Amino acid sequence: MQVRIAESIALVTIGDGVVAALFPARHAARWMIGPDPERRVMAKFLHHPGLMRAAGVVQVVAGIAWAAALPPKPR
Repeated sequence: MQVRIAESIALVTIGDGVVAALFPARHAARWMIGPDPERRVMAKFLHHPGLMRAAGVVQVVAGIAWAAALPPKPR
């Protein structure tokens, strides 16, 4: 069960990274919610789409690495 949960989180991480890499400004704008510190971070991503795109690529790579490191069978 834990392996399937971890793989599900990795898949969400990959998907979020793809959306951030393909549509950085839109993705940042959609997440301009929550407390003020979070909004300030998202505003930086909104005004610097290249930074958001880079973060998305890092998410994709991290998600793939995480999924690849999981054992082949659930424990």
